[in-house]
Amino acid sequence: MKSYLKTAALILALLIAISAVSCGGTDTKSSVSELTEASPDDQTAAETEKPSITDGLDFKGAEVRFSMSNTDISSAEFLEGPEDQTGDMVLDAVWQRNLYVQEKLNVNFKYTDTDVSWSSVADYVRKMVLSGTDDFDIIVNDQRGLSTVGVEKLLRKAQDCEYFDFTTQGWWLSYMEDLSVKSGETYLLVGDYFMDVLRRSHLLYYNRTLFENIYGDPDSLYSEVINNTWTFDRLAELAAGAYSDLNGDGKSDKNDQFGLIIGGIGGSIFPYVYSGDYKAISRDEDGFPYLDFDLERAQTLYEKVYNCFYGIGTFTKLNENGVDLHEKFISGTALFISTAEIANFENFRAMENDIGLVPYPKTDETQPSYNTVVHDTAEIGCIPITTQEYNIASAVIQALNEATAKSVTPVYYENALKIKYVRDEYSAQMIDLIHDGINGQFTLIYGGEWANDIFTWTFLQPLKDKGDSISAEYAKRESAAKEGLLKLRVTYESNS
Repeated sequence: MKSYLKTAALILALLIAISAVSCGGTDTKSSVSELTEASPDDQTAAETEKPSITDGLDFKGAEVRFSMSNTDISSAEFLEGPEDQTGDMVLDAVWQRNLYVQEKLNVNFKYTDTDVSWSSVADYVRKMVLSGTDDFDIIVNDQRGLSTVGVEKLLRKAQDCEYFDFTTQGWWLSYMEDLSVKSGETYLLVGDYFMDVLRRSHLLYYNRTLFENIYGDPDSLYSEVINNTWTFDRLAELAAGAYSDLNGDGKSDKNDQFGLIIGGIGGSIFPYVYSGDYKAISRDEDGFPYLDFDLERAQTLYEKVYNCFYGIGTFTKLNENGVDLHEKFISGTALFISTAEIANFENFRAMENDIGLVPYPKTDETQPSYNTVVHDTAEIGCIPITTQEYNIASAVIQALNEATAKSVTPVYYENALKIKYVRDEYSAQMIDLIHDGINGQFTLIYGGEWANDIFTWTFLQPLKDKGDSISAEYAKRESAAKEGLLKLRVTYESNS
């Protein structure tokens, strides 16, 4: 155990970095009003917040073992942090948070990095758990793969752990509830600590310089968003008006100027159809999901998405995760870029033209709010059933999540996203809207394996075929989807 003076210094540093906590409603995800750096004047307010369930715990130097996904597109550096301070404000906040939690709980972190493709995550965890080896206390990996082993109950239920308190700031409670197979039973953990969820959130970037050249004031788009008139129809209209045959060959090709570029017609559909407001599932009295598909509203969404994908100003012959997609936008010959995430900010920093960002549009002006879709391979947390120290693991995750909400998330928002990357005052407000629109997507995460992929392919197959209606594809998949969701319940209940 390090000295009391060092511990006190770290606690003081943390308190100075945080803002007073204000929790309301059922979701304790940090609200945009809380995502601001605190001044020393906030110390008194911070000291009066309610005690943490982890206060006073001492685990006698226990080693806490993380299996940490660390791939080219993961956010591991924001979880593991550097070995020492680097001068980067965000990474230094991560380093301080990790040291603070280790001091607070008297534990030591040990990370084992993994590089497992999203399709192999379930097999990786299943093999590890079924072998009976107690190698890890905490696993961080893709939510789609972890959902599979959660159904198999190879993970520890959060309600069986002693030190979780989902009423504290930083937990994304509604997101976790949406990812639950049965309401009230939580196996998948989502909160501020698992920063990949935020960083893998979809949004639209736009070229403000090009917008100004074509349409005038580039801030006018922000006004449309704020006034709730930002719809898919409007996106298609702006995209069409931005097209220009730059090489004069009379053909639409990659060398022209486009209003909207999309990475192919496939996974690129996710942020479009899953950001809509049509009803897809409901839950029965026992808390299990069943198909409850509003086909009429879904058809309306499809028609509007179709016009975005096949409008004159749209170019889709680019790779979803390819360099060519980003290079086209950086070149200044595309007004909007789709298939992009918050984490892609870094890719556009060298762009000469000014860029802005907006949430994905609404289906129409009757949609209550903008919905932000998180990519299905975003990385979240869980506790494997093999660890004997699941209570220590819960305390560590709880403490890390609380500390992240107070000392890392504000720095990431204010000093990275809103200062380092954005180039106009309104983009910061758009980040707030995008953040507040993030929701869990049961349909996206479980639909492929357990519902005959009805929530994606009802839209995607007709889109590929350039069809007018989704009804035939939905009807083809409906029966198997209902059976699959029933099987999900049976499988879940049969696993002990």
